[in-house]
Amino acid sequence: MEPDLPSNLHQPRRTWIPYFVLVVTLLLTGMATYYVALTARTKDQLRFDNAVERTKDDIQNRLDTYISLLRSGSGLFAASDAVTRADFRAYVNQLQLRDRYPGIQGIGFSVRVSAAQKDALIAELRQQGVQLTIRPEYERSEYHSIIYLEPLDRRNQAAIGFDMFTEKVRRAAMERARDTGNAAASGKVTLVQEIDRHKQAGFLIYFPVYRNNSNPKTVAQRQDALLGFVYSPFRADDLLHGIVSKDKYSYVDFAVYDGTAIAPQNLLHRSHPDNTNNQPRFTKTTTIDIAGRTWSLVFTTRPEFASASEAGSVPYIFFGGVAISLVLFGLTRSQARAKTIAQNAVAQMHESQAALRTSESRFRCLVAADIIGIITADLDGKILEANNAFLRMVGYDKDDLKAGLRWDDLTPAEYQHLDQVASQEIRTSGACRLFEKEYIRKDGQRIPVLLGGAIIEGSQDTCIAFVLDLTERKQLEVALRRQAEELTEANRLKDDFLAVVSHELRTPLNAMLGWVQLLRSRQFDEAKTAKALEVIERNAKIQTQLVEDLLDTSRLMRGQLHLQMRPVDVARVIEAAINTVQPAAATKEIQIKTTTSEDVGLVWGDSDRLQQIVWNLLSNAVKFTPEGGQVEVKLNCVDRYIEIQVSDTGIGISPEFLPHVFDRFRQAERATTRSSSGLGLGLAIVRQLVELHGGTVEAQSAGFGRGATFIVKLPLWNIQNVATEDLMSRSQTRSPKRIIR
Repeated sequence: MEPDLPSNLHQPRRTWIPYFVLVVTLLLTGMATYYVALTARTKDQLRFDNAVERTKDDIQNRLDTYISLLRSGSGLFAASDAVTRADFRAYVNQLQLRDRYPGIQGIGFSVRVSAAQKDALIAELRQQGVQLTIRPEYERSEYHSIIYLEPLDRRNQAAIGFDMFTEKVRRAAMERARDTGNAAASGKVTLVQEIDRHKQAGFLIYFPVYRNNSNPKTVAQRQDALLGFVYSPFRADDLLHGIVSKDKYSYVDFAVYDGTAIAPQNLLHRSHPDNTNNQPRFTKTTTIDIAGRTWSLVFTTRPEFASASEAGSVPYIFFGGVAISLVLFGLTRSQARAKTIAQNAVAQMHESQAALRTSESRFRCLVAADIIGIITADLDGKILEANNAFLRMVGYDKDDLKAGLRWDDLTPAEYQHLDQVASQEIRTSGACRLFEKEYIRKDGQRIPVLLGGAIIEGSQDTCIAFVLDLTERKQLEVALRRQAEELTEANRLKDDFLAVVSHELRTPLNAMLGWVQLLRSRQFDEAKTAKALEVIERNAKIQTQLVEDLLDTSRLMRGQLHLQMRPVDVARVIEAAINTVQPAAATKEIQIKTTTSEDVGLVWGDSDRLQQIVWNLLSNAVKFTPEGGQVEVKLNCVDRYIEIQVSDTGIGISPEFLPHVFDRFRQAERATTRSSSGLGLGLAIVRQLVELHGGTVEAQSAGFGRGATFIVKLPLWNIQNVATEDLMSRSQTRSPKRIIR
């Protein structure tokens, strides 16, 4: 029990200090809680926005691809006076719709005929084996019946003969396509292919075809010259499930509505129909244009979204901070109480001794608790006492303390002025404000600390200080800054990659479309036509190679590339690669020189992928070698390896870029300023294919204008027989058992 003190001795002495500590710690707790909550929400918003934009881009890009298919289909009718059912079926089969364009119901053609031409059309189609029955059967001035629709499965068979112009939603889209000359999407309809009990919402996209390969300029001319429409019907659920699977963004639900009105009658598709009662944390509505038709996309988060959020740690941080604040408040309040008892004990010796024992006991408990670092020191800087928490923090022990440890020994020179300011505040006001500084541990390591001190009541030059280690908090701040920098860099790399892909995929398409338009609108002689076809073919091959590079990179990143391993003669591989790249080299008058040792053995590998390695290196050399230059290929046997060297007299590689030459999407020039084509994937593919064969590849260059040399080393087969089966086993474990080309 506490002794009864005279009423005149119960005077409050600096009782504000515990409340000061409490307010400061609660304020720090609130700030930390707010910061963590804000950071968690920002991350969640970014995660949600990324899922929204990627889903939106996936839908837009897929439908743009299907519109391109319809545009190319119109070219079939433009290139021929009469397209038969067999011609149309062969064309669609060549597209491999089911495998290469999932979600599309088919590609069809509806022809425009007058009432007088109807019977002739039916007779002509019957000669081709098509039993056409036009429906609806009532008389009208013109008909737009479906005569071709491939693949002709049981659903599509139900659509043959249907006059789409008799239905107002389809007619509106057909009239817009006819009058503008562009692709036009219809509103929400029920397809005539819906022959089962479970029906899906659908829509159609039309592309007009004009007679005599004409290109009418006015609306009246287009209406007069209309031959028919190449079109595709889509079942919305099948299409959108094929574009965005349920597992891709399992924590985000999206619904697609026809038009701008969010209403049940306009709903085309909902990714998770069971999500109707969910209370989403984030919601976003956006629109996309599909062939002149506006779609509204409504995105909402699912319950799974919260499970990956960091917001769940906020209550723990808050209540933990409050608990620490209360502990500190209790400790400092006990300290103040002990000081009051010690000062009042001057008047009464017995009460003073009892109060002193109580104060000392409480103080020892406080120091021994080791919750935070606690020291007592004089105002000249000598540390008188310290608890174990403080000694562990600075790396010293009790012996060092007895030897005369000073806080000047712990404080770096740049923080000495803060200690001086704190000492002055303690002298004048009895306590100092909390401030941050650094301590130098005994091992020389620096640690950040939060420090606050106050004079011990009853003393003129002895103070007590509380020291909190801020190392973990500072590390968290550094980690958050690093994460922000990484996100910024990721966004920059994404923008660069998109710029490269956009430029590289658009360039050959522009060249092909330009020549196609010239061939359709002008009459060229045979030589000019051959040149046009050569340009179209060359750019089509460029486009194909770009897509193949992207696909190979994707397969390599996902571990789905399978190698057909067998003994391979590398000399024949090099010869085949040179034959492939020879036309490009001849165009630039570049000489390709080969040197092959006679004692070269075989390697254990995939001949096609080995040829791809050599072809990529040769293509790279030809691309960056000026006209009249030279490319040299050497094949040697060095120790237990076959060594392939590809050297050129091209522009070379700068020392700064040389370490990054095999990185994906990296080129010596930025995407907006580069002068050479390509996605920056070729050398990355080379490195990964070489490593899959157990080899290495390196690049050497003396700098710009001094050429470059690429060296590929592959282990000889005759020393690899023992490990062959193990290598094949590991290769097949990493990837599906099929050949991906």
